Amino acid sequence: MTLAGPPLARSVPLAALLDAGLAIDRAAPALVAHGARWSFGDLHAASERLAANLLGLGLAPGDRVASFLPNSPELFIHYLACLKAGLVATPLNYRYAAPEIDHALDTAGAAVLIAATERRDELAPSAGVARLPRGVIWHGDGDDSANLRALIDRAASCPLPAPPPDAPAFIFFTSGSTGMPKGVTHTHASFGWM
Repeated sequence: MTLAGPPLARSVPLAALLDAGLAIDRAAPALVAHGARWSFGDLHAASERLAANLLGLGLAPGDRVASFLPNSPELFIHYLACLKAGLVATPLNYRYAAPEIDHALDTAGAAVLIAATERRDELAPSAGVARLPRGVIWHGDGDDSANLRALIDRAASCPLPAPPPDAPAFIFFTSGSTGMPKGVTHTHASFGWM
């Protein structure tokens, strides 16, 4: 199977990642994981709802949204929603303990953390989590009122901003092999070229 195509003529607009699939066949499978199938239309609708609901919580374009989630369809929907809302997706290594979590949250200037309920014990001693302006959005068994599934499923509509190419899209943390992990920022344009 060929995995290379023609050179890019321009950076791919990240907020429109699903547009080609939507234009061809909204019902075609776009993501198959954990026994579930998501069509292009399903992913588009879920990520639009989550983007609008995140903005409805008082987040604004440019705010950092940290995530402490295992690989899952919800993590992918979260990334798409951040791109569409102009929020900066900041994934944390799922093996981090409280000191690394605190460092990453403080370094990124995170406004909120989306975290798996199975990691509550690791997050409990984190001073950085307690300082988050918008708190924690939980995902998994035992979800409380601020939960990711509700934000993905709840109907919402608001105009989503068109992030400029030079706006930050992601902050990724290095492995920390030479000290504490460093945050590396990718803009919509730089990540779109990748």
